[in-house]
Amino acid sequence: MSNKKTIDIQNITNPFEKDILKLLEEKEKCVYGDIIKELRISARKGQESIYSLINKGFVKHIDKSSYLKLNVEIK
Repeated sequence: MSNKKTIDIQNITNPFEKDILKLLEEKEKCVYGDIIKELRISARKGQESIYSLINKGFVKHIDKSSYLKLNVEIK
């Protein structure tokens, strides 16, 4: 049983954040550069969106690595 918070992807208004969440759900883990390259977004926009998701608790770093993964369940 998962104790992760569940979020409804439809409630995410920022399209970049929504795309990042979907990508991490699909790939399980990614580094910043891969997310930015895969989604074809600017480094600045990618960094802002990833930082926002980390601050909201939706995404987290894996241990002390540069890999990111979902910290929530998506429905």
